[in-house]
Amino acid sequence: MTRRLLYLLLFLLPLHALLAQEQQLQVTKIAPDIYVHTSYKMLGSVRFPSHGLLVSTTDGAVIIDSGWGNEPTEQLLHWIKTNLKQPVKLSIVTHAHDDRIGGIEVLQQNNIIVFGSEQTAALAAAQGEVTLDTTLPLDQELTIGNQKLVVYYPGAGHTPDNLVVYLPKQKILFGGCLVKDAKATNLGNTADADLTNWPKAIKNVQQRFPKARTIVPSHGPWGSKAALTNTLQLLEKQ
Repeated sequence: MTRRLLYLLLFLLPLHALLAQEQQLQVTKIAPDIYVHTSYKMLGSVRFPSHGLLVSTTDGAVIIDSGWGNEPTEQLLHWIKTNLKQPVKLSIVTHAHDDRIGGIEVLQQNNIIVFGSEQTAALAAAQGEVTLDTTLPLDQELTIGNQKLVVYYPGAGHTPDNLVVYLPKQKILFGGCLVKDAKATNLGNTADADLTNWPKAIKNVQQRFPKARTIVPSHGPWGSKAALTNTLQLLEKQ
């Protein structure tokens, strides 16, 4: 009996390790009904995190940016079904890079409407990636159930099309890849960046949302408005 139990444990341990490796998603509550969803990808030897936002409303959930690929996006939908027990009303993508739109196919397969700007739609189509379902104006307030969201285009920065999303009730700003975290030491991927206009875009965000208290960047820890200040300082060094 003891030997059989030992064999069973030896079988289950690698299975548990495999399941842990396959789990590519983490969901963290940062305010009532507001969550950060984090997915990961190996970049070289580094397991790199990528954040999006999940908003639970009285009329369904809103996903801001997909998971980083199909698998974490499927896991996100499963998490919402299991934990929030509500349908996903819509998704908003903040620009056309893979860490923002990599799971759109899964969302659309689940009949979830994906919104983005006209620029993002054009860039995604040009890259042969995906087709957005509909486009948004560049400064648009949406009301979903009991939750207001402001989708805002501050100008080119990290990419030509980067949007931010603000939740006035919670004073939470999802800065996406436009904003670096407060302790970042570099600007990360600048392949599609407009380094000349990026500082102006950050200042536009500061002026548009002066009451923002919590800033969530795409990569790195979320925190105070120091993230905006640090991003400007990093840009000044260019």
